[in-house]
Amino acid sequence: MPNFLLAFDIPTELKTFKLQINRRLKRMKAKMLQRSLWKHSNLKELIKIAILIKNVGGKAIIMEEKLIFE
Repeated sequence: MPNFLLAFDIPTELKTFKLQINRRLKRMKAKMLQRSLWKHSNLKELIKIAILIKNVGGKAIIMEEKLIFE
């Protein structure tokens, strides 16, 4: 099953919204790679979250993870 990466940037004045997004990602057992970079296999849920972020004026992208070298 492929993994997807959600990278986002939420305006600083929306601290409570960012907290809500982070809690939602934790509840779905997404793995935080960096502060605003999360990994999960459920693309549909990540898209829903990305849409929420964009609707408040933030930026969000979703990428498919592909290991090149280990």
